[in-house]
Amino acid sequence: MKSNNNENIQSKKKSNSFIIQGSILAFAGILVRVIGLIYRIPLNRILGNVGNDYYGTAYDIYNILLLLSSTSMPLAVSKIVSEKIQAKEYVNVKRVFTGALIYALILGGIFGGLTFFGADWIASVIYRTPPAGRALKILAPTITIVCVLGVFRGYFQGMGDMIPTAVSQIFEQIVNAVVSVVAAYELGVYGLSVAEMTTGLKPKDIINMKLSWSAAGGTLGTCSGAAIALLVMFIIFMKRRSQINKLAAEDSTGKCESYGKINKTLILTITPVLISTTIYNISNQLDNPIYKNISAKITHMADFGAFWGMYSQKYRVLTTMPIAIAAALSTAIVPSLVRSYVAGDKEQITEKISLALKFAMIIAFPCGVGLSVIGGPINGLLYDDFSKDIAFMMVFSVFTVVSFSLSTISNAILQGIDKLNVPIKNSAISLGIHIVVLPVLMLVFKLGITAVVIGDFLFAITVCFLNAFSIKKFLGYRQNLVETFVKPMIASAIMGVITFAVYNAVMAVCPHVLVSVPVAIVIAAGSYGLLLILTKTITEEELEAMPKGSTIITLCRKLRLFK
Repeated sequence: MKSNNNENIQSKKKSNSFIIQGSILAFAGILVRVIGLIYRIPLNRILGNVGNDYYGTAYDIYNILLLLSSTSMPLAVSKIVSEKIQAKEYVNVKRVFTGALIYALILGGIFGGLTFFGADWIASVIYRTPPAGRALKILAPTITIVCVLGVFRGYFQGMGDMIPTAVSQIFEQIVNAVVSVVAAYELGVYGLSVAEMTTGLKPKDIINMKLSWSAAGGTLGTCSGAAIALLVMFIIFMKRRSQINKLAAEDSTGKCESYGKINKTLILTITPVLISTTIYNISNQLDNPIYKNISAKITHMADFGAFWGMYSQKYRVLTTMPIAIAAALSTAIVPSLVRSYVAGDKEQITEKISLALKFAMIIAFPCGVGLSVIGGPINGLLYDDFSKDIAFMMVFSVFTVVSFSLSTISNAILQGIDKLNVPIKNSAISLGIHIVVLPVLMLVFKLGITAVVIGDFLFAITVCFLNAFSIKKFLGYRQNLVETFVKPMIASAIMGVITFAVYNAVMAVCPHVLVSVPVAIVIAAGSYGLLLILTKTITEEELEAMPKGSTIITLCRKLRLFK
């Protein structure tokens, strides 16, 4: 009996290996964002809120162009590669990789060129932030690099191996961090000297030129990091080339598709994924010009751009950290679901969806609640920003983190079961609602930057509901609401109360965020883990299927938390 039970556990672990792979990516994603938080502390102090506006605006434009060119590349390539692997067409796997590289070079080259030559016009006319043009020009070649990088990452992800992507992400962020800070400072000094030598400039214009050059220095780190990541992926690929050739030699199907057919498959797969990804992510990018154009007309405040810098470089940076875990799971679940879907194994599909959604919510709820409760002090610790504006903004974190985590996973599920057009429709409906709601919140309710925050998570919540209906329609699938949402929410709420109490208690004894925030976070993590087990939100069987699950179970048994 025990032997059968062990076999079942091993079978579950094998079928749910995407959780292991997703955890590898999630760990890398969190490490990348921790590095990002660390280097943004000096970067924020170099740029200030105004410089952050230039830097953030350039990034917003860059992200839109990235969405249109390369963001969907890893997902699309991994989907096609996993289909070919499932069919054992190993020769075609190689041909898909080659065809995708050619496609990426052409597409990335076009968008990179358009970005460079159109940078000043886009920044000035559409975004009303002319100083951002200089930073955008430096980001232009990054688009081409990232496009090619996406093919390498998608190839390995389709093979079921997330380690190359994780390793390249870590190297990318380390280089990004070092170059961004050094270049932002040095180019800021250079920009100031140029401004001082330019006749006729007012003191404000001199500062703006300095910050414009600093923002450009910050984006130079992004370009350098992407180049290093591509180099790392190429080295890994060359080291594994013999294994890849050996696999192709074992192909017994006799199928060898023409590059014309492969390119057609790439376009038919990439296009809907690209449109879906673009519509899903573009709401954040559209918020910038909508917010700034409306603010310029209805308010006489000169610092509305500074509020955008606060939102984009503080609120969004912190809230996207836990969302990265959902993104990592999404990356891992697509090729895994594709294989189960091609094999027609409905039981495995259901099991994978259930586990992915539950795992994402177990992480999203406590992270969101934690940021809502002590987000203000966290900003004080990281950015020396104790303003009421950022503290109030952070209260909404739980809605942003949970809704975007859930919508990210549900999009991936629909793409994994070959319903590529459904996320397009659902995201388009949500985007339409978002574009109407945001101006209303600003013009009628006069909410300013808070309107952007609210509109942001309302968009994601709409996507969640539409995707849930679609998944139920195509699979007849219904998620266990109590186990997936109610229990993690209750455990997180209790954790939030404990966190708030501990933070205030420590502040009363030692009034410094350098002490109170870390202590509160450690107590929050420990209390939440305990609550998960006591409320049976996570079972022994589910822990067994997760990374280091056996070690955690052994520890829990020693503490008599499990029988």
